[in-house]
Amino acid sequence: MKNIQFQLLGKADASNPAAISLSQIQQWEAEGLITYLGSKSDIRDCLMSAACVILPSYREGAPRVLLEAMAMGKPIITTNAIGCKDLIDNPQAHKDYQDLSIGNNGILCQPKDPHSLQRAIEYFLNLSPLKREQMGQNALQYVKNFDIKHTINIYHVAIAQTPIKSPSLAFVSNTAFGMYNFRLEVLKALQNQGFAIHILCPQDTYSALLEQEGFSIHPITLDSKGLNPLKDLKTLIKIRKILHTLKPSLCFNYTIKAVIYASLASQTLKIPTINIITGLGYVFIGNSFKKRLLRTLVTQMYRFALRHTQAVWFLNADDRQEFCNRGIIPLAKSTLLQSEGINLEYFSPKKHNTNAHNARAPIIFLLIARMLWDKGISEFVAVAKHFKAKDKPKTSPTTPPQTSPNNQ
Repeated sequence: MKNIQFQLLGKADASNPAAISLSQIQQWEAEGLITYLGSKSDIRDCLMSAACVILPSYREGAPRVLLEAMAMGKPIITTNAIGCKDLIDNPQAHKDYQDLSIGNNGILCQPKDPHSLQRAIEYFLNLSPLKREQMGQNALQYVKNFDIKHTINIYHVAIAQTPIKSPSLAFVSNTAFGMYNFRLEVLKALQNQGFAIHILCPQDTYSALLEQEGFSIHPITLDSKGLNPLKDLKTLIKIRKILHTLKPSLCFNYTIKAVIYASLASQTLKIPTINIITGLGYVFIGNSFKKRLLRTLVTQMYRFALRHTQAVWFLNADDRQEFCNRGIIPLAKSTLLQSEGINLEYFSPKKHNTNAHNARAPIIFLLIARMLWDKGISEFVAVAKHFKAKDKPKTSPTTPPQTSPNNQ
């Protein structure tokens, strides 16, 4: 059996209804199935140590971590699911592995299927070191399509098409973390253009970092998973009050509740808005009665809130099509982005050492995500269990005892 390691990296968020408990992760680690690396602000060394980066997610906007992996020259394995499949270059069905599609920079397997993920990893392990390295080189070329410079230019064009009544721009999101980690380069580019940047979001440890960059932070309470209408009404009133004071020329909104409530507030103030759909979220995963009810409610709220929006940007074509099919917006109002962009200077293999050419180094399969069931972590651990069971090398993986609520 080859020297294989399975690593998990990411925050265990107990507040999320789809979260995996830290005790469950620690149990897997105690059983020798995975190594949990916790949460890190700089993941580049972890990426460089990995032979392959895996994200067996059920649905995404455009998974940034896979872009970061490709920018570090790493092959990827992900699922043939919305948002994920777009990051594999030219996937082709394999005649001997019918559940897999092999692309120039990685492999697509089936979502919610640990056996398919196992076969993808086995396929990767059977590749020669030269072919694995070629996949990584192909990843470096393909990721150039997602350069942050392209994204910044789209913002510049949108602003140029908007009447500028004041030198202020507003950004509304459910976390300061997201604004700092996913949109910092965009914010700085617009700041350098002469705009005052105002960010409306709940406070977290990244609020101070955004303030250090010269941005104005306006704290709001936004319960992204809550269903309390009174709390949401207070959020709407608070956002409107702040926007009324700021009078920005344009308001950019991210994530479900920020998009809905900031759009409604902006409508009453006649402030132009652009909404960025970073993903449809856990509400659109699963088919339980509760999920169907929530989807109907969210769809109606989107439809009402986005009536007068200037544009809606999507990170993948499937989310865009779903909005149009549900009659939320007309196609003419939609724009397809190539993700939120990746800084190819910051994520660069040239600046980091790697043990990839060390024959004795373990072959590391790395999964980076928030510790949520719908990221495919259960399937990842099931495959790790299969590979650790050296006495039963031919058995198919079995899902760990605790299963994702999305599979019920």
